[in-house]
Amino acid sequence: MSKLYAILMNDYGSTDVFEEVEVRMPVLKPKQVLIKQMAVAIDPYDVKFRAGFMGRSLVPPIIDGSSVSGEVVAIGDEVTDFEVGQKVAASPHLHAYAQYVAVGQSQCAKIPTNVSFEQAAAAALGIQTAYQLVTDALYLDKNDSLLIHGIAGNVGLAVLQFARMAGVNKIYGTASERGIKYLAKFDSKVEVINYKKDDFTEKIPLVDKIVDLVGEETTTKSLKILKENGKLISTVNQISDDRVTMFFMKSNGPKLEVAMKEIARGNIHVEIAKIATFNVTNLRNFHDMKHVLGKLILRFS
Repeated sequence: MSKLYAILMNDYGSTDVFEEVEVRMPVLKPKQVLIKQMAVAIDPYDVKFRAGFMGRSLVPPIIDGSSVSGEVVAIGDEVTDFEVGQKVAASPHLHAYAQYVAVGQSQCAKIPTNVSFEQAAAAALGIQTAYQLVTDALYLDKNDSLLIHGIAGNVGLAVLQFARMAGVNKIYGTASERGIKYLAKFDSKVEVINYKKDDFTEKIPLVDKIVDLVGEETTTKSLKILKENGKLISTVNQISDDRVTMFFMKSNGPKLEVAMKEIARGNIHVEIAKIATFNVTNLRNFHDMKHVLGKLILRFS
């Protein structure tokens, strides 16, 4: 991989659009840090972006990827919070499938000493999204009942754990059969419905809060079991109902750092499904994988 510097998309479409290239070292802006990548996660956003599902306004070639985890090798003239040699993570908008990435210092978080680069990469987008969703949008009370759609995914599993940290006891979820088996071992108190076999609206009573990570008809059906004064937070759908709020994660270094400290303390578990070497073959394979429990990570050698 000595000559491999980045993997870019030469178009939108299948994973065939990925190709290995050599590109110039990023030129730092005053408030940016230059990060030598150690690990990158494959996030659902990256897959959707490559396929063109997130729009096609940006003209290829484009470097995809939304998680950065590595070491600071240079800093801009106006950077005050970071030093060369520090281990950091961040979730930029694109550009992460590369050996070196320039990221604004406001998006960067210091990685705790007992958190690995792989864990940090897995946390950069997914865990940060869950943390912000719970603390900035959901406003949980310990007496709330909560339903999480997609509870076995990276974000859903983290929402579950942050909700437990907030003292919430009554939690429901929807997942596949594999997800249900996993959650039975991970948190046996969660009542999980198999969305492929059962109608969750017939299995779950009225709830105070709902987190919708699935979308489509799941959002509208969820309103049947949401209390009149309840709240539904969706990362995928916005519908005309005062109880529904569309949530977008805004990359924030200090908040990511708080989330990673909870990983370091053992309060948040990051499930990693598979780790492979960063190259175009492995990137294509990981993008093509479906219904994986845990994060797929590419490690830079």
